[in-house]
Amino acid sequence: MTDRYQLVNSYGLFRRMTGVGGRPEVVIEGSLDRNTWTEIEFMYKPGNTSAAPPVVTPHQPRLDWQMWFAALGPHSQSPWFSSLLHRLLQGKADVIRLVQTDKSQYPFSKQPPVYLRAHRYKYWFTEPKKDGSLPHRWWRRVYVEEFYPTVHLGDSFLEQMLVQNGLKDKAPPRRSSKAWLARALRVIGEHVREMPAPLLIWTLFCSAVTICLLNALWSDKHHQEQHTGPQNKEHKDEKKVEEETKAEKVATSEEKLMEEVEEDQKDEELGEEVEADQTEEVEEDQKEEVEDKQKE
Repeated sequence: MTDRYQLVNSYGLFRRMTGVGGRPEVVIEGSLDRNTWTEIEFMYKPGNTSAAPPVVTPHQPRLDWQMWFAALGPHSQSPWFSSLLHRLLQGKADVIRLVQTDKSQYPFSKQPPVYLRAHRYKYWFTEPKKDGSLPHRWWRRVYVEEFYPTVHLGDSFLEQMLVQNGLKDKAPPRRSSKAWLARALRVIGEHVREMPAPLLIWTLFCSAVTICLLNALWSDKHHQEQHTGPQNKEHKDEKKVEEETKAEKVATSEEKLMEEVEEDQKDEELGEEVEADQTEEVEEDQKEEVEDKQKE
């Protein structure tokens, strides 16, 4: 369709997909006596046919990814592969951690292998059975050919490949030990190197998202406080005025009530005085009547 109709362009990182006729994979095997061979399992790439494909996003497993590219051609196109076998034969811990961070999953954690070799296989996903049940294995594979011959430390073929590609006893790049950032990163790396890379990345991602959410919530709350501050002040002022008005009304009502009470008291006093005067007049009249009767 690309060539005939020119609907899309055939460019990109993977313009032609591999694995349609089987996914090529390189399987490394190690041995201590050259009789019993043990496959060396990688953390992410297909190997054990019973192991499910892991979810590694957004982690990019560099070595496993390069192993897939190595399987697409002869080992001479991947000169780093000879160095990988050489370091595994030496038992280099940093290289072993690229294969397996969990030492219990690496078959030669106690003693480095004496011999190593590599074979190329083709892998396919298994399919459900006719009765609908799922198979016990995730993959099925077919042996294709030898990818790398059996080698050991001091092997002439291995030495030749290392020298030919400039990898013989190549010193690692020098790193400044005085820089505080480099030292800090090195210390952090030593503490988290046993943690699976996808878990580490997702932990950092979730931590960053949590910090951003908390920061957003705090900023929103701070903005609301700044925005509602003047309104709250005005509301408080209005409330204060209302309270003062109510207090004045109550005071006025109390004053009126006191005035009414005083007027009532005055009226009562006047009434008592009038009654007293009337009583005196009655008494005087009675006395006069008594005196008049006595005179008669």
